Amino acid sequence: MKRIYPAMGLALCGLTTHAQKQPNILIIQCDQLSQRVVGAYNPQSICTPAIDEVASRGVVFSNAYVGCPLSQPSRAALWSGLMPHQTNVRSNSNETINPKLSVEIPTLGSLFSDQGYEAVHFGKCHDMGALRGFKHKEPVAKPFKDANFPVNNDSFLDVGTCEDAVKFLSNPPQKPFICIADFQNPHNICGYVGENKGTQPNPPFHGTLPQLPANFEVKDWSNLPIPVQFLCCSHRRLTQASQWNEEKYRHYIAAYEHYTQMVSKQIEQVLKALYATPAGENTLVVILADHGDGMASHRIVTKQICFYDEMTNVPFIIAGPGIKRRKKSIKRFLIQPTTDLLPTLCDLAGIAIPKEKLGISIAPLLKGEKQIKKHAYVASEWHSEYETIVTPGRMIRSARYKYTHYLEGNGEELYDLKNDPGERTNLVHDPQYASILMDHRNKLADYIKRTKDDYKTLRVDAAKQWRNHTPGYSHHEGPGARDLINRK
Repeated sequence: MKRIYPAMGLALCGLTTHAQKQPNILIIQCDQLSQRVVGAYNPQSICTPAIDEVASRGVVFSNAYVGCPLSQPSRAALWSGLMPHQTNVRSNSNETINPKLSVEIPTLGSLFSDQGYEAVHFGKCHDMGALRGFKHKEPVAKPFKDANFPVNNDSFLDVGTCEDAVKFLSNPPQKPFICIADFQNPHNICGYVGENKGTQPNPPFHGTLPQLPANFEVKDWSNLPIPVQFLCCSHRRLTQASQWNEEKYRHYIAAYEHYTQMVSKQIEQVLKALYATPAGENTLVVILADHGDGMASHRIVTKQICFYDEMTNVPFIIAGPGIKRRKKSIKRFLIQPTTDLLPTLCDLAGIAIPKEKLGISIAPLLKGEKQIKKHAYVASEWHSEYETIVTPGRMIRSARYKYTHYLEGNGEELYDLKNDPGERTNLVHDPQYASILMDHRNKLADYIKRTKDDYKTLRVDAAKQWRNHTPGYSHHEGPGARDLINRK
């Protein structure tokens, strides 16, 4: 790959003559980007050279968990530095269900713009008011045809987002700026499922299909929480994929890699524009995702309800002036970008961090200094996608284990991520892990109390008709819950 940053090594690896100035910030976010497809996390992947180049010059976090595996709740939380139950944006529905974020809540945009930063946002919003303080430019969709995979407005809008971000970064303001380039892809994979639903033949594929992940098959459906057993009933895309055979899942992974390569090329254009100007030398670059994608793990396509790592543990990469380059990814720290990004960027820019924010600044860690404040655990939340089925759940991720709880059926999961990184063996009923299970139940109780989470008061709304087939997605019969409402 042609290098994106010629003669810019010092700017990204350590302190430069510009490092004492208030830094510019470029945040690049992709919708539904999985760690597995990013070369910085998986050296076998060649889909993301632009992202990998940034990673090679900065800090890569292996254990970075989002507050919700769903776009709107995750984004509203990220830009406000709060968890979904605190923003009260819990699903993808509009204002009739999710109220807009209160103007009294400081946001990333309001904090930086109040301190004189030029705050601009290009691309996807889906934020329910949490981008307050940013000047938003709505992208213009630029339709095109792709010879190999179906493309829709997700890909068309990304062309406009790329052009807008490149235009801004090619002629940046004289004062410090914080810019977000918010891409849709690889979200086009959702449309791919719809185009290839059911048992219809796959289109021709030139080349070798990717292999299925090691955790493709589910060991024991009966040992999973009810909402996970019947995910095919609440999730339209999994309803459409429920009858897929292994080959169709492999085609799915190929399509996902294709959409990822598309957005990687656009990210490369954005970065080239940045580093073609002097401003690039004093710009922090952050790359992350609002959530991940199942990528056929546990037979899941896209994302919904589940807290498996493929959906909740996202790419999180930071590079730029003052950031100490690490040769290896950081695994021993738990990071919660949802709450940690805002205080970290404020700290790096010399902006006061509001006391009410949950997260911690990892600026010391990024600078190569001792990180005193650490997370004993991080959390993620689930409520519903569009309220057709409501099955609230919570995840607690500690140093070694992951615990999940769902209100429906009092369902629980416990995974030893050291010995079982694919999360295939639920240890909830294993007597050898009884004390560890109790410890994580206590951690959930601590989270609920400490953050004033209303989790235990929430309602479950899941009709019996969506729980009446043999557990497992291949046993799904008829339409799913979302197929019965008039929604595209």
